[in-house]
This record gives sequence, C-alpha cells and structure tokens, in this order.
Amino acid sequence: MEATMVSIYSLNTAFALKPTSKTDIIVLLPESIQFQQEDIQQLERLGAHVIRTTFPTTGLKLNTNACDHTMLNLWALLDYQKIVYFSPDIVFENDVDQFINIPVGSAIITGNFNIPLFVLEPTPETFELLVHEYRRKPHTTTFTDLLETLIDYRLRLPVRKNALVFTGPMKPWNFHTYRDVDWSKYYDPISFYKWRTISNDVRHLFNPHSEWKNEARQRTVCDSYLSSVADIRYFAVKDQFSVMLSTYNPERIRHLSLLIRHLLKSTKIHTVFITWHNPDLQVPDTLYLEIEEADYHRVKVLSQTFDSLNNRFNPTEELQTEAVYIMDDDIYIDLEDLEFTFSAWQSRKDSVVGHFPRSHTYNPETHEATYRVIGQAPYSIILTKSMFIRSDYLFSYTCLLEPDLHASVDRQLNCEDLGFAMMASGLSGAGPTYVRTQKSMEDFGLKKGISTNAAHMPARSQCIADFITKYWHTHDPLIPSTDAAAPFVRPLIRTGSWQRVTKSILN
Repeated sequence: MEATMVSIYSLNTAFALKPTSKTDIIVLLPESIQFQQEDIQQLERLGAHVIRTTFPTTGLKLNTNACDHTMLNLWALLDYQKIVYFSPDIVFENDVDQFINIPVGSAIITGNFNIPLFVLEPTPETFELLVHEYRRKPHTTTFTDLLETLIDYRLRLPVRKNALVFTGPMKPWNFHTYRDVDWSKYYDPISFYKWRTISNDVRHLFNPHSEWKNEARQRTVCDSYLSSVADIRYFAVKDQFSVMLSTYNPERIRHLSLLIRHLLKSTKIHTVFITWHNPDLQVPDTLYLEIEEADYHRVKVLSQTFDSLNNRFNPTEELQTEAVYIMDDDIYIDLEDLEFTFSAWQSRKDSVVGHFPRSHTYNPETHEATYRVIGQAPYSIILTKSMFIRSDYLFSYTCLLEPDLHASVDRQLNCEDLGFAMMASGLSGAGPTYVRTQKSMEDFGLKKGISTNAAHMPARSQCIADFITKYWHTHDPLIPSTDAAAPFVRPLIRTGSWQRVTKSILN
C-alpha cells in the first residue's frame, strides 16, 4: 500500500510540473484482501478512484493470485478507450507524457518478462478471452503467462530517465528484510533514497503537523552527503579502517583526547571521526591537547545540527575506508585486539563484528520480546559500544530506513543499536560475530552509564518487540550466532593414552 501511494504521488507531482489532458487514476483492489479504511481514504485524497474487484469465477474456486484476478478486470473498464497500467514498482520523476501518449500494445518489459507498465484497450472480447484462459488452467496460468501468449507487445519501451523502475527482488520499501548473501547485487542506494524521500512527502501530506523535532534530519543529512560525494559506494581504502567515536559531554574532553591519542598509534586506523552530538556547544579546543600535531589531519570532528543518537550512523563524505569501527567514548581497547577484530571483520564483511554480545527472544504471536546479557552462546546482537561494520550500512540506516524508527530512538534516547543490528542482518542475512579479546577491555560506563538504570533492560526488550512487530512485520531479522573469533594460540595436544581416555569415558 505504501508503495502504491508513493507511485501515485509521484505521478501527481509529474502532472503538476507539466499539466496534461484530463486523466483518471484508478486503483483496483481485490475484495478478497482486507484493506484498512484509512488506506483507502488516503488513496482517494491522492485523487485516485478506488474500485474493489472480484474475479468472475461462476462458482469455480481458483487457487491463484488475487492480484492476477484484479488485473484481468483492466479489460473490463469499458468506459475508457485506453488504459496505461503501472505497478507500484514505478516512480515517475518528471515528464509523463511519454507514458500517457504511447500507443496501445506498448510496454516496459524487464527480465523474466516482468511488466511494470503496459498500455491496453479494454474490450469485452479480450476480457472474455483472458477469463476463459484463466479458467482453462486455473492452477498453472499466471497473469504474466496470459500477457506473453495472448497479447503482442510489439513496442517494448526502454526504462527512461524520468522514471525509476524497481524490477529486482529487493525494493526500497523492503530492502531491510531481504536477508540474502547476494543483497549487494540488487541494492541501489541512490534510487532507494529517492523513493524514501517521496514516501516521506506522502506521510507529511497526511500528517503535516508532526511533534518530532528531528523530522527534517534524514533529508538534511542525506541530501548534504549526496551533494558532496561522487560515488556513495566506492570506499577505496581496504587495508585500513576508520573510527567513529560518539561523544556529547564536554566534561569528557580530557579523557577523549587521551583516547584519540591511543587510537592514532595504530597504523591500521585511517581517520578518527568524532561525532559531536551536542548541537548547542562548540567542540572545546582542548580536544587536541594530547594529540600530536602531525596527526591532526587524521582527526575529523563531525558537528551535528540535530540532537539525536541516530547521528552516530550518519554517512560522511570524508570517509574513505570500507570498514568503520563504531565505539563509545567510555571504551578502551588494546590496539592489538582492535586490529585483530578488524581482520576478523575482513573475513565476514556483511556481519556486525565486535565485543559486547547480547541475546534476545521474540514471540510473533504475542509480540513480546526479551533482551539480556549472556555468558554463553547463542547471541544475536553486538552492541555499538565497540563494533565493526561496512561503511555502506551508514547510508542504509540513516537514509533508507523508516523515519519512524529514528523517531522512536529519539523519543526513548535508546535502542539505535538494536535498530541497526536488525537492519544489518535483515538486509544481508549475515549473523553477528563476537570477538574475544586477549586483554580485558576498559568500560568506564559500568558505574554511571545508561545501562545501570533499572528501567534499561525492560525498555530494550520493548524496543525489540516494537521494532520487529512494526518495521519487520513480525518476522524477526536477528540471527542467533554461536561463532566466536579469537587470536590463534597453540592447541593443547598430548600423547594419546587409551587408559586415560577409557577412564574418562567410563566415569
């Protein structure tokens, strides 16, 4: 339904740019599927005529797709001389005359005979012929079969520049639920973002008075980023990684400066980005006190316009590495352990790889969830306190995800890491990876951090339940993992003794 509204809204916008002759917009909805009355009303607000359709079975029960039945009714709309059918896979960008004025028999045909747009002339004869063919082979015939065998589309149109056509299995409205290793083959961040911006416009049309003060953040951040980079998917540096270190409190500047100095000792670190979350304060000059002047160019401060935990995943045009290490300002890790974790990530680049594993459960029937700290496998979440990710994932989270998820994070000042974990595994189908460090990590937030609040764990459980239920349609995207990566040590092997082994087995 959301995709349908986006497609119609884009068509209306294109009409407004270049008015054309009177054109009706019709949405056919099968009566066999329940739709929310609010959705139908919103379609009508977009200027669409909503028609509920039935399939003329005359008592024959067909085990076929309701959408196919609905499309057959296109040829029964006899009040029209010509109909330009388009699926929700199309977004119109400007001039739509090429689609309105093309002759009957034209079509856009993509791989596997997918037809997102075609032009037809409704006639009783064609309608009866299509229905007859459907009844003749009710369990095997699809609508695509009928188009391919009964209708000769001689004029095959190329996909033009003024329309986006999402023909692959991954769509902008479901990219975060794709969950397969070949995700990058179909992932198109630029066109997906264009779709997201139109979707946001539709939502604003229906709800123009939002109380969310950061509503403009997604578009502001992402438009600025896209205007500054030539290719958002090209990260040239493969043998180093960047650090994104989040901070808010100016009282931590002294310790933060020491932490940066520590990180810059690693030759594997390309750039340290400081995400300065507090938009009301300038970054103190004392930040550079403990940093060698020769390393100044390796430190970049990312000042923020919006106060949001979501800022820790903002894409930045100065990022050149394929990998990003996300960390809090109250974490200290030995550099050998950090570099080993980077090498572990390099062997599983789609995974979130890090040091703080957590576990969860989710019940799709009750929509209840649990969240807990664990001491043994399996785990399903790696916290953003200390983790490696693909740089691609920054744009995915910030610019393509449902903005309501970002709003939920802002309201609760919590759970951005849970939303990110769900997006990463939901997109790629790759579970997380825990890395065991050789030296103990220092966590300065154990005494006064947000996780010490008694309400923290229940709130996290509720976030998991809400996110999966609302944004993943009750299909849990998190993947349990039992893997653990650790630096190699000599295996413990001794000369075999059957006497010792027998005693062990019998006891």
